[in-house]
Amino acid sequence: MKFSTKKTLVATIALTALTGPFVASSAFADDGEPSPWLVRVRMLQVDTQQSNDAGGGISADSIKAANRTQPEVDVSYFFTHNISAELVGSYPLSHQVRLNGAYIGGFQELPPILNLQYHFDGMGNFVPYVGAGVMYMRTMNVSLDGGAVGLQQNNWGEDLQLGADYKLDNHWLLNADIKKTWINVGLDNSTGGTILQLHPDPYIFGVGVGYRF
Repeated sequence: MKFSTKKTLVATIALTALTGPFVASSAFADDGEPSPWLVRVRMLQVDTQQSNDAGGGISADSIKAANRTQPEVDVSYFFTHNISAELVGSYPLSHQVRLNGAYIGGFQELPPILNLQYHFDGMGNFVPYVGAGVMYMRTMNVSLDGGAVGLQQNNWGEDLQLGADYKLDNHWLLNADIKKTWINVGLDNSTGGTILQLHPDPYIFGVGVGYRF
């Protein structure tokens, strides 16, 4: 996906998120639905892939960021009964990095995700949904190979999402969710030249609870 396309997608999702509440508020008031706001707390398993473009004397698929487990909080807004936007937030994730199995340091990333979702009807309390959107990854506190190697700080990617809620009552629900992301991160040497492009492309598995206001 070209950068201009990514910017267009981000702008479309952001515009929808800004204008949607004015349309959705009256719709929910009319049909007796709960508030359009939904907050979930989930435990995430972030499974990174081992893949990169060869370069700078480093063979492809030889460098990998370690997997990570940690909690997150996300907020959804329902524009209609079926359509919502979800913003996934988390505190920075810490990853160890290995080259050919040997530890060479670590870094932190802040990876918010913004998705548009469609929720399906007709299955009672079981409500599956699909989503797609954009992921922004900000790397920080990079310490690799004694400072000889750095990571590109600002990175954009895409994601697809499949999940389901199980309603316990009009407010509480259980949730399970999986996201597949595609993102590239430049690996730079001390002179600022890009050695190669990492493709961590993590799968993000989540389970948790939610509350519909």
